[in-house]
This record gives sequence, C-alpha cells and structure tokens, in this order.
Amino acid sequence: MRAGRILRQIVRARILDQVSGLTGVYDRATESSAYPYATLGATYWTDDSVECIEAREITLQIDLWHSQSNKGVCEDLTDDIAAALQGWADETALTMHPLHVSLVRIMDDPDGVSVHGVVQVEAMVEG
Repeated sequence: MRAGRILRQIVRARILDQVSGLTGVYDRATESSAYPYATLGATYWTDDSVECIEAREITLQIDLWHSQSNKGVCEDLTDDIAAALQGWADETALTMHPLHVSLVRIMDDPDGVSVHGVVQVEAMVEG
C-alpha cells in the first residue's frame, strides 16, 4: 500500500487549488522559499484493517510558515487550509473516507521571526 504518498500528493494539489495567498506548498522548503508557504510535515499511520479489508488511519500534518509578526494573517491561512480539507476526499486517486481536521494551531517559531501554523488531518484509507 502506497497510500501515504498518494495522500500527500492529493492534499498538496487540493491546497494549491483552494487556498490563495500561499507562494507554494512544498514537500520540503528551501531557504529561498518566499513567505507565506506551506510544507507537508510529519505523517504517521495506524493499522485499521479488518478481516478482508486492508486499511490505515493516516495522520498528516501541514505546516504553514509566515514571516509576519501578526499571527492573524497566519491564522487566516490555517483556517483556509482547514476549510479546504475538512470533509474532502479524492476517491478517484485513493479509496478513502473524507478527511477530518483534528488540530489547528498557531505559534511563534523558535527563530524569533516567523509564525508557524499547523493543520493536522486524519484520513481512513483502504488498500
């Protein structure tokens, strides 16, 4: 099952299509990436298989990075990402249930300059 890789690809495409105001959505940003941008962060999964169906509950973190000291702009963008993903599914790319946003968080980044937003989504996928 390669569901994690597919999930990352379709979530990235959905954010790019639905959320304006981002300079990009990266698997991994570089030092030259312009703010505000999103990166696909940590993922983990647990086995949710039953007798005849292979399934996983996958959790994917989307990180939002912004340089402004005003957390409100970052919060607006995390709200837009959460709205684009909550209840959404791409069933042509992956056998999945609609996404569930389980966490949204805004915080100061330890670099002292950036603001960091987190949107965590959960997906039940079958293989």
